[in-house]
Amino acid sequence: MKKLLSIILALCLIFVVAACAADPGTPATDDAATGDAPAAVGEGVTLTFWYWDINMQEQYNLMFEYFYNLTGITVEQSVIPWGDYWTNLQTALPAGAGPDVMWMNHSNAVTYMPSGLLKDISDFGLDMSGFVDTLYVPFTLEGQLYGVPVFLDSIALFYNKNVFDAAGIAHPPERGWTWDEMREAAIALTQVENNEVLVYGLAFPTTVQSGPNNFIWQNGGEFMSDDRTAYEFNRPENIEALQFWHDLMWQDRVALTPVEQSEMNGQGEMFMADMVAMEINGLWRTAPYYDALGSQLGIAHLPMRVQEASTFHNLAYAASDNTAHPEAVRIFMEFMTTSTAGDFIAPVFLPAHSDSQHLFFENFGDIAVHVFTDAMEYARPLPIASINAGPAHSLAAQEMERVFMSDAITAELLASVDEALTAMVHS
Repeated sequence: MKKLLSIILALCLIFVVAACAADPGTPATDDAATGDAPAAVGEGVTLTFWYWDINMQEQYNLMFEYFYNLTGITVEQSVIPWGDYWTNLQTALPAGAGPDVMWMNHSNAVTYMPSGLLKDISDFGLDMSGFVDTLYVPFTLEGQLYGVPVFLDSIALFYNKNVFDAAGIAHPPERGWTWDEMREAAIALTQVENNEVLVYGLAFPTTVQSGPNNFIWQNGGEFMSDDRTAYEFNRPENIEALQFWHDLMWQDRVALTPVEQSEMNGQGEMFMADMVAMEINGLWRTAPYYDALGSQLGIAHLPMRVQEASTFHNLAYAASDNTAHPEAVRIFMEFMTTSTAGDFIAPVFLPAHSDSQHLFFENFGDIAVHVFTDAMEYARPLPIASINAGPAHSLAAQEMERVFMSDAITAELLASVDEALTAMVHS
């Protein structure tokens, strides 16, 4: 279906080119686009654009061809892996050598918005009516707007129906599974031969957003102070939650450890190769998993303990305050507020623009992608520090890996995590 939509968009582009040739002064639109297009600008302007997810490259190629024929503006894109993205941005923007436009997430927006490095786009006159305000409010500071929403996500349970069927295990219910029921299934699904695990019942990230944060909430816990200036992992309900998931790795031996995930080229590769039965992860994994597994990909709500919980997050397009092309950036941002731009996002992610979201569901129509939006009933925003959030969030990922590599989850261990992270917040 993804390839079909790409072909359709490519055919639409042919009609766009023809329309521009017939009447260069009239912005062209495609039949699938429902948003208003910005006015055309002069030829010869090139904007540089940075983002980190290569799964969007094909769609961005199509989008920026369309955008060029519409406006005359070239967008030169660079995919920079997550591990290098923020380091490169931190070095480039202060030197005036960074991108004109870029992806920005919640945690790093907290750091970058007051820095003077991002452009205030409040006076661009953008129509934000296509987005619910919870998607762009995190990218505002003191009444100034610094970002246009791209897509949104929540966390769910992916499962490989092939592995379940081969083991004769019933598929998880779409909603209402408990931790203990998931654990029983993971034990039954794990295959060991000659002391070597051939198939793991479960894999989950140790990063805060996709893993531990959800587990703590599901057990009724919290790990930040109300004012988000201190980390408080060292609470009884948090210790209990993290110990349960730690035991899945080290006691039950049904879940991949951080070392195994690294050695085996990531949990995702193993999940797609029928070597992992279940994986906890975010909506962004849907497209590659669907390409690999098709209708054998299952999606369910996260298992629960005391309550249901899932982390909600979204990204925005932001601009450098040092851009040499502010008018082209304005046109770029104006285009990104349209459903036309959202339509190009839909083959991979759930677009932030409300009028484009139906395409995401149609693209993955035979699997339960509605779980991600149903989860918004109980999902909570990614918890980030109120100051110095980007570095603190990055350190939290390292600290959680250290926690899951430990012998046991103890109060002393989590107290050391709290001390390190709180010090980073106030550094």
